[in-house]
Amino acid sequence: MDNRKRTLQVLSVVLAAAVIGWFGFGRGEVGEVSAESMPAVTAATPAYTVTVGATGSIMVEPDVAYLNLAVETRGAKASEAQQANADTFAGVEKTLYEKFAIDKKDVKTTGLDVQPEYNYTEKDGRVLKGYVAVHSIQVTYRKLPEIGKLFDALTASGANRLDGVQFSTEKKDQYELDAMKKAMDNAAAKAGVLATSAKRQLKGVVNIVQGDVSDNPILYARAESMSMAKAADGAAPTSVQSGQIEISAQVTVQYEMQ
Repeated sequence: MDNRKRTLQVLSVVLAAAVIGWFGFGRGEVGEVSAESMPAVTAATPAYTVTVGATGSIMVEPDVAYLNLAVETRGAKASEAQQANADTFAGVEKTLYEKFAIDKKDVKTTGLDVQPEYNYTEKDGRVLKGYVAVHSIQVTYRKLPEIGKLFDALTASGANRLDGVQFSTEKKDQYELDAMKKAMDNAAAKAGVLATSAKRQLKGVVNIVQGDVSDNPILYARAESMSMAKAADGAAPTSVQSGQIEISAQVTVQYEMQ
């Protein structure tokens, strides 16, 4: 009997503890988890804006020329054409490095090859004529007033092909900044006109997007070997006009109006 009583007492205590625990949890007395909504923070959007695109361009004098020229020789055998080319090119190098004191870092080889040359006839079809060796170089030259003399001297020393001349500038970074400033001035002028037409005033810049920055180098088309030979045979020295280079920049600017 005593054992039964003791068992009932234990069960009563366990049941009471369970009920209290459930009641406390249901009322949130064990702990609470809550989330508070934070007020949204948004950037103020201007009520009135105007967006314009503008270009700024400047004309500058070139300060460097890139000459692309070559020595072209022929021979019955590949070795003969190559050797003739090497002998002729030695004279070209002497003109560049000794007569005009051009730094070797300003002369780079852009092509060197020996190719077979063929004749075509209806009777025999393709017939090997010989071999052609070509050594092409690019010369960077900064004394622009003397470029005509350089052409004539190179022709006389054996350079018999001119593949093109490009006049450019080595101050592109500086000139691009000047062009961008001009583009921004033009954008402000455009936006001012539009704002005035809308009976408003410009308040400030909201956004700027930089577009392309370009320079238009002056190119002389390829001249054939006979043209260079003719210049060498003529009495008058070769005359070359470098002209001017246009450097332009584009911007898109958004302004706030009031």
